[in-house]
Amino acid sequence: MSRETNLKSMFYTAYDASMIASFLARVATKREQERRAMSEFLGEGTHFQSFQMAATPISLAVNVAKNTFTQKGDAAIGRWKAAIELARSLENAELIPPMAVIFGSGLTAIVMPKGNNLSRAAEKTVPASLHDVAKALGQAGLILDDYPQVRELLGQPFIIDWSDLSFLRDSSAKSESTRSTSSSLLGIN
Repeated sequence: MSRETNLKSMFYTAYDASMIASFLARVATKREQERRAMSEFLGEGTHFQSFQMAATPISLAVNVAKNTFTQKGDAAIGRWKAAIELARSLENAELIPPMAVIFGSGLTAIVMPKGNNLSRAAEKTVPASLHDVAKALGQAGLILDDYPQVRELLGQPFIIDWSDLSFLRDSSAKSESTRSTSSSLLGIN
């Protein structure tokens, strides 16, 4: 069994939709500032707050959209959702897209395995893997228009932040310098 298949298998064994729904219902009762005090809180970026859910055989990361993301409007969220669904359909051994995406009840959330910082061995292979991911996304008309944030679990590296995934035609909102730097980080010149 490949590392990717093993990771996905363990994720779906750990994934319990009712447990996640209960957790999200609890999160929904709190303002963003109050969520930071929750024991499961891991951290946050511009668009999402990340929480750890204990599960068996692996822990899960539940990334809940912040107001900065949801206030983009229904049309923008709809395009992002379509981009996520397209990324989820791609067959690429290096690409592990969001394993579960939840929309509804006023919340948007991405559920992924909770990864660790990269090992030294993974640090050596990640640039080539990210190049393959960027190529697969580009061939599908998608771009991850930000710096890739990568974690590792069971020896399999994967991207954890998909908030800036968009269709190539929609990516003009980012500055060319940011896109150039992101492309450079992904190994694309």
